[in-house]
Amino acid sequence: MRKPFALLAGALICLLTMKATVAVAGVPGVGDQLSLSITNKYGDVLTNPIVAQILNDGLVLERGTLAMKVKYDDLPADIRQKYQPLAAGVVKKQEREGAANAEYLAYTRQLQARQAQHLAAQQAQENQQATERAHNQSAVATRYLIIPIPNQNWKITIADLGFHNWAKQVDNNQLVLRGQTGPDGFILILFVQNPANTLPGNDPVYNFYWLNMGHNSLIDAQSVKVERRDSFIKVSYTVHGQPNVNYFFAYQGKWVDVHLLKPSLEPGDKKLFTVFDNALSYGQ
Repeated sequence: MRKPFALLAGALICLLTMKATVAVAGVPGVGDQLSLSITNKYGDVLTNPIVAQILNDGLVLERGTLAMKVKYDDLPADIRQKYQPLAAGVVKKQEREGAANAEYLAYTRQLQARQAQHLAAQQAQENQQATERAHNQSAVATRYLIIPIPNQNWKITIADLGFHNWAKQVDNNQLVLRGQTGPDGFILILFVQNPANTLPGNDPVYNFYWLNMGHNSLIDAQSVKVERRDSFIKVSYTVHGQPNVNYFFAYQGKWVDVHLLKPSLEPGDKKLFTVFDNALSYGQ
């Protein structure tokens, strides 16, 4: 039997789309324990996993804090024959839940289009500002930006790399915040949302977001590096040579994904990634 892989994606729209995945509760088959062992390409092993979700194209299996999506073609025939027909009953519920998500994605695309027009009109001025800010490491290292979380009593603190032209979306207790230092500068995307399950710690956040960033091969798999720290789980990687880093953590009943990327790497940018890494913190 082929070993199923939890594939990865690296485009911004993929990151936005992944937020729409919602666990289907009350469906026959969800919660079943399967007698099999699955290993992904990172060496993570699921033994006797629980069926967490039944999807059109496969199952989401969990064990402890680890989760994997496995396509039906990669499952044994008896399991495939049992669960694949159940997916039809999931479709209608996913369509209802997807309607709200489609509206949110449409708004996000409109927001990006308007922002692109605005950035084009100010390109010359912002390029000059971005250059001055990006290459003045000593100034950046002493400047911090505090981001209060709406309707919460805590905040996230980051290094101010010169972010401006902020775009903010608050919807159903979900916060999406996007800032940029210039047309070719650093891009920050912050997601804060309610948990998808009740598992404690940062691992469920990492498993949920990183698992759902699959279905695309844009990320250079050889570049992926995962670091588990006390405050967050950091994943760094490249997309067509473009450096990216995601920080995943849970705090005060919220799941958070802080994503920093740079369309093209310039001299001094690696140090700025380090400055951002050292400055990131959260709390009251």
